[in-house]
Amino acid sequence: MAENYAFRPPYPAEVYDTLLELIRGHPRILLDAGCGTGKITLGLIDQIERADPVDPSEAMLRVARSVPSAANAKIRWIHASIEEAPLDPPYGLIVAASSIHWMDLDRTLPRFASALADGAMLAVLDGDAPVDAPWEREETEFMIDFLAAHEGQRPSWWKTGRERFAEPVLVHPGFESVGHRITAPVAFSQSIADYLRCQHSRATWSEDHLGEKRSAEFDTAMTSILNPRTRDGMLTFNVQTRIDWGRLRKSK
Repeated sequence: MAENYAFRPPYPAEVYDTLLELIRGHPRILLDAGCGTGKITLGLIDQIERADPVDPSEAMLRVARSVPSAANAKIRWIHASIEEAPLDPPYGLIVAASSIHWMDLDRTLPRFASALADGAMLAVLDGDAPVDAPWEREETEFMIDFLAAHEGQRPSWWKTGRERFAEPVLVHPGFESVGHRITAPVAFSQSIADYLRCQHSRATWSEDHLGEKRSAEFDTAMTSILNPRTRDGMLTFNVQTRIDWGRLRKSK
């Protein structure tokens, strides 16, 4: 699953521009919470003083460290859960992507609040997948039916990218939203094989979760949906990201 992260689309450049706006006026020190393969840290490191990317998965960090720029002395890769990681505050910005939904927020958000410099904020991200792709309706119908057939019930949690963008990334009493931005669409192209590897980087569709037989079934069905949508063997779709930022209430 970690190796398949390399096939996810990059974040739009507007994501990094927004994060640099948020850190302006604060220590140029980043805490990248649940960093995964390090896209945020590696995209910002040349423009900040230092970064602490944290992830509980050694496999994710191994992929992150395989990127040549990951050896930068300004980066301190930390293998730990964010609830237990050894932090080095004050941070001028804390960033979390989809990892925020895996955290114990009642423990983590007060910890973040104590680690942030005065006035600095937490930014949370959602979106490194196709938005409004031409094959979205067929893909969604197939995926919901696939889950219903193999797991015994239709997923009530399913949302398209556009539906997710209509909602805050994080809702919690300890988080006071200040603003949000949905980046402009950026076109991205990849082969069907790479698109499927990208899907297998997501927990629901990971090969470890599905197993060999169901993974092959998934790939065959998805290929039949995607084939008519290719041009010169490539799929092209738009990528967008929602960024929410806000302040954290410190424990009294």
